[in-house]
Amino acid sequence: MKLSLRMQCFIFSLFFLFLACEDLAAQDKKKQSRRERIMQRFDKNKDGQLDEVERESIRKLLGRPQQSDGVSTVKREDKIHIPKDYDPKKKYPFILTLHGYTSSGRGQLRFFPLGELAEKYDFIYCAPDGVGKSWNATEACCDWNGKVDDSKYLRSLILKAMKEYNVDKKRVFVTGLSNGGFMSYRMAHDHSDLITAIVPFAGVGFDQWPSNPKAPVSVLHVHGTKDKTIKWSGGEIRGKKYPSAEDNFAKWKIFNGCDKKSKVEKSTIDLDRKTPGSETEIVRFESNDGKVVMELWEVVKGGHVTPPRSATRERIIKWMLARSK
Repeated sequence: MKLSLRMQCFIFSLFFLFLACEDLAAQDKKKQSRRERIMQRFDKNKDGQLDEVERESIRKLLGRPQQSDGVSTVKREDKIHIPKDYDPKKKYPFILTLHGYTSSGRGQLRFFPLGELAEKYDFIYCAPDGVGKSWNATEACCDWNGKVDDSKYLRSLILKAMKEYNVDKKRVFVTGLSNGGFMSYRMAHDHSDLITAIVPFAGVGFDQWPSNPKAPVSVLHVHGTKDKTIKWSGGEIRGKKYPSAEDNFAKWKIFNGCDKKSKVEKSTIDLDRKTPGSETEIVRFESNDGKVVMELWEVVKGGHVTPPRSATRERIIKWMLARSK
């Protein structure tokens, strides 16, 4: 019996629907078997659920980078941003901005946006991602999962920017939040030949520095007195100590030879959007020739993440760009 065209189309539709259902069933079976394998490997107490410790084991396994000569081979997001009117005949300052633990380059640019400021003040910048959303800065924060040489990687990133664009080698800056602040100090210590100044937020350095930096590096340190994560008075993470904001600042005053206290225009400012009034107190020290500058911005009653107001962001950028090797 000859079937009508409509009936033939209907039969073909049923056939392909059957194949699709078979395919979905196979996928579900595959997913289920994968889940069973994960549970078998990581569900240590065999309760049919993964607790936070067991989930952390999975994250460590998936996030563990392969390394070559200490530098992760994992592809990172590290785009270099240039002004729209970039002129290769003109020298541009370079700013490296580093995110906090569990964040990303995009997250750092939400905390401290640079796009409009880069157009206004003509500088190049980069907000790279750390492997495993962290930076291997110090033993306290956050060298926990392997030995990725972020110091070497970030130096290579700066040199890459210098190779591709006309970067002013006398004006290279690093800023960062929390773990990124720790990494800022690490970069200043390891690459004082390259780094002009750093601006760490809520991050310090080693409790005991292994050596003195070879050259001075200007510092603008921002820290909240009510920071519960990286405490103003110092503390420890996973049994590893980190110094107080004041002790860390005092140590870098010695490194930089900044003994001379100087006056600051507007020594009390309104930095923190979360804290009312002019809550931030500023002290400033300089080297004898005034070339190296250190400022401590004490955000009174400020917490760990202190998003600066737009006027303060601009003041920080102007502070950086005023520094030179």
